[in-house]
Amino acid sequence: MATHSNQIPKDLVWKILAKLSVKSLKRFSCVHKSWLNLLENSDFKSIYYENLKSKTAYSSSLLLWRYFHDERSDRHIYENEVYLLSGERYENMVTLVLPNLFEEIGFDRIIDCVNGIICHYKKAGLNVKIGLWDPKTDEHKIIPPSIITNDPDFDAEVEIHGFGYDNVNDDYKVIQHICYCHNEFYQYEPSLANWQIYSLKSNCWKKLNLEMTEKGGFGEGYVTYLNGVCHWRGGDKNGKEVLVSFNLSTETFRTTLIGWQQSDDIDCLTRTLVVLNDSVALISSFDENSHIEISILGEVGVKESWVKLFTVGPFPYIWHPMVMGNKCDIIFFMGNENHELASFDVISGKVIHNISIKIDLFVNGPKQTLSLCMYM
Repeated sequence: MATHSNQIPKDLVWKILAKLSVKSLKRFSCVHKSWLNLLENSDFKSIYYENLKSKTAYSSSLLLWRYFHDERSDRHIYENEVYLLSGERYENMVTLVLPNLFEEIGFDRIIDCVNGIICHYKKAGLNVKIGLWDPKTDEHKIIPPSIITNDPDFDAEVEIHGFGYDNVNDDYKVIQHICYCHNEFYQYEPSLANWQIYSLKSNCWKKLNLEMTEKGGFGEGYVTYLNGVCHWRGGDKNGKEVLVSFNLSTETFRTTLIGWQQSDDIDCLTRTLVVLNDSVALISSFDENSHIEISILGEVGVKESWVKLFTVGPFPYIWHPMVMGNKCDIIFFMGNENHELASFDVISGKVIHNISIKIDLFVNGPKQTLSLCMYM
């Protein structure tokens, strides 16, 4: 008598599972024993990576912000250049004219770009202004000043932690932390510190009765935005590295421990917080063995849901990842003698092309700071 199998072929099962997010893969791992550690299986990982690349191959552009600070003269000179890079290899470059937030000399930085709206700020000493700019229409709005406690003994320091879209209330919001430093003893006063959120709809700030971990630095890779939630990374009171996820609609937050990176990552040069396949991901660049690791978060608030997706390298030069590109590639700064921006394909493991901008370091000239974000 002939027998019939009711089992679905393994290759078909894998093709279906490879379309799932990391969170869903974790959820279904209890269904079958062979599904428990699929992302550790090299054959399944190959299918998953190819599917990941096809899902991230959307049309988007890259926004490059170059900031120059020339200290060679008595009067410090600050300049900004903004470029929009598009095309398969970012070969099309358009120079954008940056709106000036105020005339005082200072530096400009990008916070993020959401739905084509760029949130940027300018800082000169304790003077901070935030702007929302749509390059397509050239519409620009300067956000009203923050809520500041007027105390002659303390100076207020503003640190912006995120910008994003609240899809529940159809509103754009900015989240920031304000702390106060004694202007004579240079000591911070914790009792005065507070969190504030700005609503474009109401065009005003309000204070939040929350105690959240602040972001851990001022450079690239500390903040990102995904689906109504602003994420940033920093160190908690116990010295542990954590991810803070702030929901713009509910105005609540959750914290996820980045616990798998606490003990053996002493040689880590940089960490960059990015979005990959509609998930929060972390790129770690290492000095000792010149390689990188890309880990993706399966579920906010669950430390065990971090999954290491890629380990690539070694590289013949020191480099610093900056942002995920539009085809599952990493845009990074090459620390070789040419000082170029390049794109690295995490699936093929190759530097697929150099971007058409060379970064001159000007050893005895102006200092440069680069900011990169995806423009969508």
